[in-house]
Amino acid sequence: MQTAHSVAEFAHQFPQKFADWNQQSKYIISLSIDNEEKLKRLFYKLQDNGANVVAFTEPDINDQLTSICYYGALATYGYFMVLIIKC
Repeated sequence: MQTAHSVAEFAHQFPQKFADWNQQSKYIISLSIDNEEKLKRLFYKLQDNGANVVAFTEPDINDQLTSICYYGALATYGYFMVLIIKC
């Protein structure tokens, strides 16, 4: 369910990128990560490397970071997967 939250947040913050995704791709890859700290590191790495990325924090659990969503062109997919693996 957390994936859906971050996708909705992405659509809100990046409406044109979301429309591009909807027309060109519609792929969703949902991965898990060990803990919130690793998720934060991944978020900041993606952000620092220019990815269109959003974070979702869960108000019911003290605004804990529970999901992130980013959209990237296929050409950058491999690069960002390396960032994910290194987290």
